Amino acid sequence: MRNEPVKPKVVLDTKPLIKLFAKEEGWEAVQKIASKIEAEEIEAAISVVTLTEIYYKYLQEKRPDLAKTRTEELKHAIYLRKHEIDEEAAVKAGEFKGKYDVSIADAFIAAAAYLEKSMVINDDADFKKIPEIEALTESEFISRLSR
Repeated sequence: MRNEPVKPKVVLDTKPLIKLFAKEEGWEAVQKIASKIEAEEIEAAISVVTLTEIYYKYLQEKRPDLAKTRTEELKHAIYLRKHEIDEEAAVKAGEFKGKYDVSIADAFIAAAAYLEKSMVINDDADFKKIPEIEALTESEFISRLSR
């Protein structure tokens, strides 16, 4: 039996997905990561909280059509595991929120990364406050893959 290389495991924060959808600055790096995820070179997940954040972001922009479309795309993306909020995730998110004063959404996303034994891909400094998880920006992650 030969040893298969270990695939990187990531949880995508909401912001990289928004960058990709809107082609905001840095979207190309997210596209590279997404291509590697779709090619099954990277194991990836999102927290179901990301669906909430995506939906309300587009509603705030008065784009209910995009709210529905983008969340449906993510719900049906077979290459992205959806990390549910169960009791363990709820307690871990509460711990991260209480210890590090991060937003509740970031606490749930960090809990997903912790429980998935994955790193978080993000551009939010709040994740760097949580030493129990590894948090990399999109470009930091791509640099790591290139090594």
